Amino acid sequence: LAGTPRNSLPLTQIIDKACQEAEAYRDAGVDGLIVENMHDLPYTVHPGPEVTAAMTMISAAVRRSCPNLVLGVQVLCAANQEAVAVALAAGLDFIRAEGFVFSHVADEGIINACAGNLLRYRKQVGAENIQIFADIKKKH
Repeated sequence: LAGTPRNSLPLTQIIDKACQEAEAYRDAGVDGLIVENMHDLPYTVHPGPEVTAAMTMISAAVRRSCPNLVLGVQVLCAANQEAVAVALAAGLDFIRAEGFVFSHVADEGIINACAGNLLRYRKQVGAENIQIFADIKKKH
């Protein structure tokens, strides 16, 4: 995405590609999808607002192109509150939260557990309908 060292595509192309891929998965019969910024390497613990804005635009476009799929989002790295904001704004169903109950050391540094702050934030912004799919331990 914009602002990351290896980005080479304008946001409009990224949105088009995300929608094309989502539609291909939908047409293949999947029940749900997750939107992630997994190619924003190297990750930072606090991605900038440009990442949150882009993820919101991408997620909203995927929601419009696949209105009947269960859709979620993860904003890397461990930007769990940002993911709730994206999901709420884009009309998504869930987020994937990294470091929910255990802190851990990752290649980005120390990732602190976020359950207390994340659940409070979700309540504060009126996003209690957004489910949280949480990693108990980091997936890799």
